[in-house]
Amino acid sequence: MTYKDKEITGCNSCHIKFFGFDMLNEDELKAFKHSHCKVEYQKGETIIKEGTRCSNIICIKQGYAKLYIKGLENKNIIIKLLKQGDFIVSPGLFTDNLNHFSVSAITQMDTCLISIDAFTNAYRNNNRFAEQILKLNHQITNDLYSQLINFSHKKMPGRVANTIIYLAENIYQSRKFHTTLSRQDMADLSSVSKESLIRVLKDFKEDGILSINGNQIEINSFKTLQNISHVG
Repeated sequence: MTYKDKEITGCNSCHIKFFGFDMLNEDELKAFKHSHCKVEYQKGETIIKEGTRCSNIICIKQGYAKLYIKGLENKNIIIKLLKQGDFIVSPGLFTDNLNHFSVSAITQMDTCLISIDAFTNAYRNNNRFAEQILKLNHQITNDLYSQLINFSHKKMPGRVANTIIYLAENIYQSRKFHTTLSRQDMADLSSVSKESLIRVLKDFKEDGILSINGNQIEINSFKTLQNISHVG
């Protein structure tokens, strides 16, 4: 983790458009600017640890991270991936002030850390901004529900198919992408073992559903992949 000097420009001049920040007024944006600091994380570094106190709001300016919880036998369950333009607000901020998930860097990351005080003041005094934050936390809840359904009702091919579709549509916005995830991360996102993930990917490749070359993945038959995901 490396701290950098503050930028001269304010949050209203940032080239990254964070969800809901357009609802902030000038004074709130100034408070964000004066309270923030730039932090660079290296691949594999822990950004938030489950069970620790909420300390900052983390805005992702560049890079990818994984948001996860600890499962049985210390296995990670990845709830969602985070990318440029996302920011992290713990659901415990307004309850027990604890982080209920962990976040770690998948790649090198550039972030801005904004103070809890600046954020909560805007939340309490700006109804439109508060509504956007509620939408953001509801989306995390929906992602958790989707993962629970995926894990509870689908077999391994359905889980892996769901992961590939999620990466294509939500993270890389392309049916041909170079993934920044390791095979273990993909397995954790699918709630299968690494060995099972590799076996299912091999089957998808042999059936012509996917083209795979290392971390380069191309979906050849999106409809087939959707059918596998739905059937489970």
